[in-house]
Amino acid sequence: MTAELTYKVPTIHCDGCASTISEALEPVEGVEATDVDLDTKTVRVRGSADDRVVRKVLEAAGYPPA
Repeated sequence: MTAELTYKVPTIHCDGCASTISEALEPVEGVEATDVDLDTKTVRVRGSADDRVVRKVLEAAGYPPA
């Protein structure tokens, strides 16, 4: 099942942040695609990844979701 999870991440502020987040989420099981929006400070994850796992990966990368 493919779903889309959206996270508000207030600490995103540049392309480097977006790149770090995308690289951190890429190897996560179930992640098909990520989209980091600098303007709205959101991260969208498409796929079947577990919400708890995605949150832990974001936190470990230094970008905890609000």
